[in-house]
Amino acid sequence: MYQIPPLFSDFIASDCDRLSFIQKFLNSVGLDTAVLQMEGKNHIYVKFPQSQYNPQFRIKTVIAHYDRIGIGANDNSAAVFSLMQWAGQLNQIFSKGGFHNVRLIFTDGEELGQEGVSSQGAFPLAQLFRKLGIINDDIYVFDCMGRGDVPVLTETRLPKGVSKKFAEAFTALEVRAQNLIQTASGGKWFCLPCNYSDNASFIANGIPAVAITILPSEDVSLALAGGQPETWKKFHTPADNFESLTPQAFELTASILKDLAMQKTLV
Repeated sequence: MYQIPPLFSDFIASDCDRLSFIQKFLNSVGLDTAVLQMEGKNHIYVKFPQSQYNPQFRIKTVIAHYDRIGIGANDNSAAVFSLMQWAGQLNQIFSKGGFHNVRLIFTDGEELGQEGVSSQGAFPLAQLFRKLGIINDDIYVFDCMGRGDVPVLTETRLPKGVSKKFAEAFTALEVRAQNLIQTASGGKWFCLPCNYSDNASFIANGIPAVAITILPSEDVSLALAGGQPETWKKFHTPADNFESLTPQAFELTASILKDLAMQKTLV
């Protein structure tokens, strides 16, 4: 059984400098980072060696926001911590050869999205992607991955008037995401309406992106019946704490990320 490392408690401490914490952790596993400063927000870009990429296959841009409201153990510390550990594993495994094609970014300011998608910290980042012509990545957003046993793909309603090309690209990405979480979970997964995460910023800029979260089985049943999952009620309250987390969710996240590293889609 997975045990949540003691270091995680330091990460969710009220006085934690999370930007510095992430940078120091990644440096300790042999990875450099760059801080992308945009409109007062600090996004952290992880620098994997160029040898770990193959231009014949799609880049998989993986995103998780590290800003929080209150303790934020699940929203969104669990996903960020899991991705930090994963980054170290990728660097260790693929330094011996092969490629993973993962572009990893920790974003700042996702919680501001309650004021509208354009206020999200990731919105100018998505604009930059668009400006640079980075519109064909597979973009996976991980949010609230620390509680439960069922992976959930966010059900997305595309804006009216999107092009046929965008709709087809989004559908293809959604299918790959469904296959990913279905395989990693042994077939137990759902697609549910969820609050938008950083995927909203990319979709608003014409770039396909999907969001993945985790819920307990009983919360999935509640959502399917039209209720609000207990897990979501904890967000932005003192109840989103260490005690609310389940080690099984971290195990499931690790399984999803392991399969994502091996996912290869021709350009």
